[in-house]
Amino acid sequence: MTSPDHDVVERNKAAFLRLQEEVIVKGRLDLVEEIFAPDFITARAGTAALMISRNRPPYPQSGSVYERFITGWKHMTETFSGQQRTIEAIGGEGDTVWARWRISAVHTGDFLGAPPTGKRLEYTEVGFVRFDADGRIREGWFLCDEVNLARQLGLSLMP
Repeated sequence: MTSPDHDVVERNKAAFLRLQEEVIVKGRLDLVEEIFAPDFITARAGTAALMISRNRPPYPQSGSVYERFITGWKHMTETFSGQQRTIEAIGGEGDTVWARWRISAVHTGDFLGAPPTGKRLEYTEVGFVRFDADGRIREGWFLCDEVNLARQLGLSLMP
């Protein structure tokens, strides 16, 4: 018999995996409102630090959380197409899930001033997400290997 806490963690891990594969990779934007709480906040998101280092706003500044996510998703999939995500580790406790995954994508659009190279890029990202009682993501912290990504794009992180 499994504990209620175990069941919640497994439910939350499944939601996180749906976000990665169905929403981000397959573009199932109809699932965004099901997966994210309406008050979702991101403390830090993957390439945000790299974007800030290049004086680019990391996210749309207006609209609902769903509109901002969809706008950001569209930009990233135009810039990094054919995205594949491989979950290398995932765990959870209570209302929090953490994971490490490898991203592979083709650089097909301008990103922070780097013109499309057509090269396949690979980098690692980690994330910690907190869920609400209904199993929707309400907080997220995402960190990617910005230095590796910047080097692959030929970007300088120095002003």
